[in-house]
Amino acid sequence: MAELFLARTKGPNGFEKVVALKKILPKYTDRQRYISLFCDEARLAASLNHANIVQVYDIGLDSGNYFFAMEYLHGQDTRSILHRAWREGEKMPLRFAVQIATQVAAALHYAHEMKRPDGSLVDIVHRDVSPSNIIVTYDGAVKLLDFGVAKASTRTVKTRTGTLKGK
Repeated sequence: MAELFLARTKGPNGFEKVVALKKILPKYTDRQRYISLFCDEARLAASLNHANIVQVYDIGLDSGNYFFAMEYLHGQDTRSILHRAWREGEKMPLRFAVQIATQVAAALHYAHEMKRPDGSLVDIVHRDVSPSNIIVTYDGAVKLLDFGVAKASTRTVKTRTGTLKGK
């Protein structure tokens, strides 16, 4: 549904920041359901402020195409890490696997326990926790990303019961 780009935001007095830019694929730009899903993802992800969840900074519209800017993570997804280890006949060290699992669990716990200003739960369920949605940065941070199919009471687009979500 979307593609990623490396981008740089610029501001006054030489301000610059490298970001990841997520943009709706051209074949979906005229389909309202996909636009609504994309905007829901951006709103939900932007409301999450946790060290183990990728930060979303802004959403915008350029020439009729929606995009959102998020934290650039200099690292690799765990799918690539696991694949490389398998290719080399290695296993991921247990200590490393536990560290990743612990930090992803902390991110999920934060999302599950998130509350609205009135104290009610937002009821976030990620629904697509997979190795390709977990990034380990080169300085050791673990980040969960892609809340595109997440369930939350704040979403404007409700998913159909009985359909598969995620990969």
